[in-house]
Amino acid sequence: MKISILALLPLVAGIIGGLIGGRIHRKNKSMKRIDKNDEPNNGQTAKTTNKFLCSFAMLMFVAFNLNAANRLTAAQKACIVTRFGTEVKYNFAHSDRMTCDWDSLYMARLPHIVDTPTDEAFLDSLKLLCATLRDGHTAVWNTKPAVRDWPLPFFTKRFGDRVFVTDVITDKMTAAGIRPGTEILEIDDMPVIEYGEKNVIPYFPSSTPQWSMNAAYFGGQLTNGPADKSLRVKFRNPHDSVFTLNVERDMDWQHNPYYKRVISYKRLPGNVGYIRIPSFQQGLFDHEKFIKVFDSLQNASSMIIDIRDNGGGNSVYGDFVLRFISPDTIPALDWSSPKYIPVLKAWGAPEEPYTEKGSPLIPFSADHADIPRFEAPVVLLVNSNTFSASEDFAALFKSAKRGTVIGSPTGGSTGQPIMIDLGYGYMARICARDEWLPDGTEFIGIGIIPDVTVEETPDIFSGKDVVLERALEFLSFK
Repeated sequence: MKISILALLPLVAGIIGGLIGGRIHRKNKSMKRIDKNDEPNNGQTAKTTNKFLCSFAMLMFVAFNLNAANRLTAAQKACIVTRFGTEVKYNFAHSDRMTCDWDSLYMARLPHIVDTPTDEAFLDSLKLLCATLRDGHTAVWNTKPAVRDWPLPFFTKRFGDRVFVTDVITDKMTAAGIRPGTEILEIDDMPVIEYGEKNVIPYFPSSTPQWSMNAAYFGGQLTNGPADKSLRVKFRNPHDSVFTLNVERDMDWQHNPYYKRVISYKRLPGNVGYIRIPSFQQGLFDHEKFIKVFDSLQNASSMIIDIRDNGGGNSVYGDFVLRFISPDTIPALDWSSPKYIPVLKAWGAPEEPYTEKGSPLIPFSADHADIPRFEAPVVLLVNSNTFSASEDFAALFKSAKRGTVIGSPTGGSTGQPIMIDLGYGYMARICARDEWLPDGTEFIGIGIIPDVTVEETPDIFSGKDVVLERALEFLSFK
């Protein structure tokens, strides 16, 4: 149902006129104010006025929200879906992995998607269509506030079949008792894992089961939703302190978790250097800081590079790190991208993708005499949230046989997405590049499999990191 604000103006004017008219007495075709003796009870008048103002505010709120939530026409929805379908057809790098004909699939779903009752439902249907591509680098979203997604003011992470808070974003949440290590038991009266399986994972762009099961509960993904809707969340702090809060999606962040995703380091027992790189995003990865950190750990007997929960960014930054920690040339990943030449299609020639062999990475020590070769043993820590550019890093590290990979299988998705404006405030990114190891081994849709598998546990909130401990144990025998 679409309501025009202009159409409400006569009704609003009538209501206002009625309210004002109630304060005026007409006599002998002239207007005079009611004298003091005829004045209704002031308290009653105030109540009546307040009731009117509340009713009027609610009416306008509903009108504005109906307009905001149902502004797309059927023709506009069809335009968005067909544009997305066409762009996928010509740009998607993994069409050879699809189990059905893409044209048939999205055209079969088109009537249902167009017939959705609200813009929010339309976006959900579009996300479901996108999820059939099974690619973590292909997604759709809306940039307009009316249907904009936003998380609750805390971030989360899954450990096995449990979910915990990792970051608290507002002081209000801290005052309510939420802190890193607080466990989430239920969302909207549903067990938290079940809530994610029902409300998040089906709409979540993913290339592998491990990415779906972990990334969908990581950061703000679990609680992402319409910015104007709250969620009922049951929490538990240590010693079985259980409490429930109705939590709003507060956009006023006092503590942005992304600002903490910067390089950190320490020297561990046994003269083991440890460097944590939580992001390869521009603005978060600092070249100069890494150089200083690496220089301070040059005399370490061995090194641990931790890229767990690193969601990627720019692969150039990962290459930069590899050129410091590798004494020998590093074979690069080969890649391909869809290529469409209309005249070849007219001639019935097969469509072949554009392919290119990656350029090997030359260690800095080979190019700069003042940089010594770093030949100490290296362990790389990964998990299922190791994704995109950080997965490229893990792939090159393993391909070069630079060291041992410890942790859990990575997310299984990388590549170069192309950004597409679908119109009417809707956007898409479509993965336009496939990659594989120099020996032909594929990892997209699979993940980088660790040499030593160790799953993280919630003990990390009490200072016990079982993955790091396993890495130190492994290096102690080197």
